[in-house]
Amino acid sequence: MASSDEIEHCPINDLPELALVQIFSYLSIDERAVLEETCKLWYNILRNSPSLAFTCVIQLHAFVEEPINSTPNRLGRVLPRWVRQTRDQPKYMTNTDPRPYGYIQQYLKRFHKDVKNLYIDVEQHDVSCRYVLCQLLTLFGPEQCSEGRQIHSFRLRFISHNPLLMKSQNIIQALRTFFQYDASKNRRESLISCDLSGLTISLDDDTILTLTKNNPYLRKLNLQDQSLVCILTPFCILQIIDTLKELEDLWIDMVSLSDEFILLLVEKADDQQLIRKSPLNHLGIRIRREEKFSDEIDTKLWQMLHEKYPDLKMTLNFGLTTPLNRIRAYMNANLQLPVHTLVINTPIPVADELCLAANSFSDTLEHVHICTSGQWAAMTRTTAFNQAVIYLAYRCVHLRTLYIDVALHEDTIEEIYQLHPHLKEPGASKLLLIDSPTHTILPQDMGDLFG
Repeated sequence: MASSDEIEHCPINDLPELALVQIFSYLSIDERAVLEETCKLWYNILRNSPSLAFTCVIQLHAFVEEPINSTPNRLGRVLPRWVRQTRDQPKYMTNTDPRPYGYIQQYLKRFHKDVKNLYIDVEQHDVSCRYVLCQLLTLFGPEQCSEGRQIHSFRLRFISHNPLLMKSQNIIQALRTFFQYDASKNRRESLISCDLSGLTISLDDDTILTLTKNNPYLRKLNLQDQSLVCILTPFCILQIIDTLKELEDLWIDMVSLSDEFILLLVEKADDQQLIRKSPLNHLGIRIRREEKFSDEIDTKLWQMLHEKYPDLKMTLNFGLTTPLNRIRAYMNANLQLPVHTLVINTPIPVADELCLAANSFSDTLEHVHICTSGQWAAMTRTTAFNQAVIYLAYRCVHLRTLYIDVALHEDTIEEIYQLHPHLKEPGASKLLLIDSPTHTILPQDMGDLFG
């Protein structure tokens, strides 16, 4: 084991302090705790560099305490050792034990005024993780940040399943406290980007209206949470459009939209026509099973939207439970939807739908993602599907990425590469000879999705 003198004179320590700060900034907060025990130089950098806190990536994993070896084979401090929970260990802790996350809490208390980008991943099934998450969010509320804060980008994501479809009201309340910080009078303190798409709980109107009221300079807002049912009302979406004058990128569910939403966007475009170009440049819409209860689509309204926002790009995301007739309805060429990205999560072959997309979005479509699950991959793997993919590649001349998790014929893949040679580049495509389904749906979850 290297001595402290050897660590102090390690070649990496010859780098300028600014270079070390840049290297350490790529680590999450819990990973930085280990660095503090390495040497005095790193300890002082981590303890006294506010710029390291500009971007805070926090991972709240479920931990359990590992039994301490009664006969240690080396000298040193005897500290509790925390390890990640495994499937063999209990999944739910009955008591709240925030000790493994003490460093994270202390770090944010020390530098919470310097944080500009806050990204939190949390295993929601663990009671300690939920408790610490609420503590961290409250730390950035109006009471704790009375002297100001400067968070511009915020993302909260759950990295585990939501047990028993918990509503998690404590997390919702902590989110409201976080959003209650009033940045309406100071642009430098307002959130610019807010991504809530990783939540497995339903966002409600009160929470989102609190967010928009206190952060009027938001430019990017993603509200497509992973809950089974969207409960955001059309009224809430209208308030968002009316309040956020600089909104550029909006991600929402179609069930939350109404004809008034499109009319309001059109009116805003008219009002701003003589002043400046309207800022909205991307609209992401997700369509799920709730759409089967919706009214017919007003073609004229969507045509008006296309006329008023000629540079608008759209993402259409169809869920696993979207009825096929609704998929076809939104691929109607008469709507003139400027679809830039198309995501189809499908349990059955969608050959006809891909042909519709190729005809309707041939001038705008750049990114295509076709995703299925293991149960239905074999059903989707048909000759008609291969022909539809080739037709899509032929018609969409601007295609930049193509991801398909269903096995294709070798000749199909070769023909697609001939039409778009750039798809051979790393990350540009996912064209496989063996199925690699995106979704893993457990039998007990089938009723929730399709029941």
